[in-house]
Amino acid sequence: MSVSVGFLKKIQQWISDDSSEEILFLPFQTQGNPYKAKVLLAGAYPEPPIQVKEEDSQILADTLVDANLFQDLFQNEISTASREYRGSLNFAAWGKEHLQQQIVLSSINCLNVKSAQLKRLKKEDDPLYLKGFSIFEEVLNEFEPEVLVIQGSTAFKLFVDQFKDRLVDVEVDDLTMSVQALQQRGVIAKLCLNNGRNVNILVSKSMATFGKEGKTFGEFKDILKQLL
Repeated sequence: MSVSVGFLKKIQQWISDDSSEEILFLPFQTQGNPYKAKVLLAGAYPEPPIQVKEEDSQILADTLVDANLFQDLFQNEISTASREYRGSLNFAAWGKEHLQQQIVLSSINCLNVKSAQLKRLKKEDDPLYLKGFSIFEEVLNEFEPEVLVIQGSTAFKLFVDQFKDRLVDVEVDDLTMSVQALQQRGVIAKLCLNNGRNVNILVSKSMATFGKEGKTFGEFKDILKQLL
């Protein structure tokens, strides 16, 4: 599927560095219209690292709403992606099959560069690194999901650092608990979007072990089903 002209413009703003116009960010991935998705799954940083020329921004935009096309075009990059990324794809497929729900994949920081460069930019508090957080927040407010699932300890720490002061209806006393413990608590808090509506926050362990059916995520899947 191709994105609309208006949505293309929005995506191009997200993916590009303002000064160099290089494509350096990967804001989301999904299969279908992300505005219809009720669930957004966020890891720490985007995968896989990809390199796309500025003139190919339309193609990249189309792949972000067409997971099959994304996988076709970036086969080599996906072949070296982490187990967490592969598990995230399994989770999205499970959600589609068992919940009849489309799931959007995103990242707390949407900067899409190789590990060594990411570490350097993070250490320097580089504007590019900081923009990665801003893009995630814009994505969240643009798609307005009902549930935000934060997977893994690294992603949750980044999330707390960025959003702790803006959480409401916090249900846990200690946000430094392990993600395994938080996963069992269900909705741990809510985050208010720009439209005034609150998003339910769930925490899960890394999706690295989410197989085709996510057998080790039984309790988490039940919680998600109840919310939807």
